Amino acid sequence: MPQHEESSIVARLQESIDAVLVPRGFAAGGVGVSEGRRQVIWCAVAEDFAARFPGLPASQEPPEGWSTMCTDVVVDMATADGEWCVTKVSLEGKQLSPLLAGLGLSVAAERAAALIGTPAHACLAPLPQLLLELLDGPGPEH
Repeated sequence: MPQHEESSIVARLQESIDAVLVPRGFAAGGVGVSEGRRQVIWCAVAEDFAARFPGLPASQEPPEGWSTMCTDVVVDMATADGEWCVTKVSLEGKQLSPLLAGLGLSVAAERAAALIGTPAHACLAPLPQLLLELLDGPGPEH
């Protein structure tokens, strides 16, 4: 796969997640690049995030106070067999699948776990949907 096509898949995944996260107080995703790896990071002001999503573990102010001014969603990717594959999805360092499970969203947690190792193009719809469920709760079909 040519480098341009690889990068466009990462950009499309970023845009699909931007559509969920930006309206919920996050800055548009920023891409970090290293040899054979990509990382996209979305940042929300920690206090604003806590006010918008009080039920999420990342919203709880630690006893020592906020150690960071930002709450991050991070998608890590690596190349495998010439494709960009998702290797990790996290909110403030906690992986998406256990976060969803901890909220009682076991079906969503299973779907999130299944995305790890999946080509980025196959995550264009399901990953934004999972983040939507994490932030807004499950839809009526769940």
